[in-house]
Amino acid sequence: MDSTRLAQIRKEFYLATRSRVEAIIGRESTQLRSYREKYEKELSRLKPTASSKKIFSLRLKQADIILVGDFHVLKQSSRGLLRLIRKIKPDFVLCLECLKDTDQKHIDQFLDGKLAEKDFLSKVQWKKSWSFPWENYRPLLKWAQANQVKIYGINSDRKGLSLSERDVLSAQVIENIRQRHTGKQIFVQYGDLHLASAHLPKQIKKFLPKDDLCVIYQSPEIIYFNIMEKQKEISTDVVRLSSDQWALNVLPPWVKWQDYLLYLESGFDKKVKRSETDLTDNVAHTVQLLSESFGFKNDLSALSVYSSDDDLFFEHIENLPAALKKRILENIQEGHSFYIPELQIAYLSRLSVNHVARVAAQYIYFLQKGFTRSIVDPKKDFLKLIWLEMVTYLCSKFANPKRKSDTLQDIRQALQKEQFDDRGKEALMLALNQKLVELQFVSLGQVKNFNTLRTQSYSKRSYTMASQILGGIMGEKFYYALTKKQLRLPKDNRMIFKDLTMAHFAESYYESLDFIESLPTAFKSKFDKL
Repeated sequence: MDSTRLAQIRKEFYLATRSRVEAIIGRESTQLRSYREKYEKELSRLKPTASSKKIFSLRLKQADIILVGDFHVLKQSSRGLLRLIRKIKPDFVLCLECLKDTDQKHIDQFLDGKLAEKDFLSKVQWKKSWSFPWENYRPLLKWAQANQVKIYGINSDRKGLSLSERDVLSAQVIENIRQRHTGKQIFVQYGDLHLASAHLPKQIKKFLPKDDLCVIYQSPEIIYFNIMEKQKEISTDVVRLSSDQWALNVLPPWVKWQDYLLYLESGFDKKVKRSETDLTDNVAHTVQLLSESFGFKNDLSALSVYSSDDDLFFEHIENLPAALKKRILENIQEGHSFYIPELQIAYLSRLSVNHVARVAAQYIYFLQKGFTRSIVDPKKDFLKLIWLEMVTYLCSKFANPKRKSDTLQDIRQALQKEQFDDRGKEALMLALNQKLVELQFVSLGQVKNFNTLRTQSYSKRSYTMASQILGGIMGEKFYYALTKKQLRLPKDNRMIFKDLTMAHFAESYYESLDFIESLPTAFKSKFDKL
C-alpha cells in the first residue's frame, strides 16, 4: 500500500467519523464556530518541527504556567497530563476546567481524605456541571491526592457565559491562585479550543504579564495530518510550534473522534437524544478502514455484532458444540471481544475503540479465509492463538498507529517487580518462556523444549493473556516492516493472513520466525514515551 494512499484513507475515515459525531450533536452555534475557526486558523499558520523529549522537558522546567489541552471525552487527554506531571517534582499546583472555583471546599476535603469519592461527585454535581465521564479524570485526582498536590477548580458556575467570558473568569481565578503560590509552577488543564493564543492564553498574559506561559496541545488534528503527510507521524511524539507552543503527537485524530462517537453512541450524555446503538454499524466503519488499508474488497455480508444485552446472541450459541460454547462463555466472562467464524457473528464486550478494532480485525482475517474455526483450547493451539493475536494487533495498528505493544524488555522488567499488573506472573512467565523458545529456534534451528511448555500447569487464562503479549510483539514488527517497506501490501498479505487450520501449523509458525526476527524493532520499551 502506497503511504500517500494510506494517509488519504485515514483522513477520509477521520472526516466520516467526525461527520457522524456532528450529525448526532447537531449544528454548532455561531459563537462556537467562530471560536473554533480562530483556533484552527492559528494552528494552520504554525510551522511544526519535530523536537526531542529532552528539549521539551527543559522548556517545561522554565515555564511558570503550563496550559495543557483537554479533549473532554478522551481518557488519554488526562493520561497525557498525568505523564507530564509524574516526571517532575510535585512542587506545583493543578488547575482544572472540569471543576468550578465554588467547588474548592469540597475539592480540599476530597484531597484530604475527608470526603468519599461518591460524596465528592455529589457535592460538586459532576454529572450536571461537567457531564463528561468521571473515569477520565479520576486517575489525575487520585494521583494528586496520593502526592499531596493542591488542585483548584477554575471554571465558573455562572450561567449564560460566552466562551470568551469564561476565558476571562478562569484567568482571574488563576491570577488569585498565583498570589497564593508565588514560587510554584501552575499546570492548567483546559479544553482544546481555549488554547488558541487569542483565547485563554491572551487573558492569562493580561492578568499575569510577568509569568512565562507555555501552551501544550494534545494531538491537534491539523498538526497530526501535517506530520502524517511527511510520513513522520510514527517517529514524532513531540512537536515544536513556537518557543511557547508545543504539541504532543500521541493519538491519531480519527481515534479521538471515534472515541467521541462511541461516547455518544453509549448514551452516556443524556442531553443527546440517540436511537438504539447499532454495534454492527460501528464495527463496519473500522472494517472499511482496514479493508482499504490492506487493499481488500469491503465485504460486510458476514458481519453481525452483538453485546451481552442481546438475548439473540445467546440463542445463536446455544446449539454449538459443548467445548466451543464453553470457550465462548469463558471469553465473555473475561471481558473479551471476538468474532465467531462458525456463526459469522461477533461479540462486543465494550463499546471502545480497541474492542471495535479487535472485532473488525478478526472479521477481516475470516474474510481472508485464514480464521475459519474458533480456537477452543488455548493450550493445545497456543501457536495458532499467538498468530491470531498477531493479526488482530497488526490490524489495530492500522486503526491506531501510535499504539505500542510490550517488548521482551518490558516482560523481563515486569517479572522483576514485586507487584504484577493485571496480566499476572503466570502469563508473563509463559510469554517469556515461549519467546525464549522462539529465539532458541532461530539460533539453533530446533525447538528443544517445544513440549515442555504444554506440560506446565498454566491456566487457559494465562495462555490467552500470553498470546496477546506475544502476538502484540510480533504484530508490532510486522507493522514497522510495512512502514519501512520491507513488507508491501497487498503483495505480502498471504504471509500475514496465514491459514490457522492448515496441517502442520506449528512447523509453518516456526519457519516464519527467521524472517520475523530479522525485522527491525521500532522501540525498546512501550514505556519509552512522555
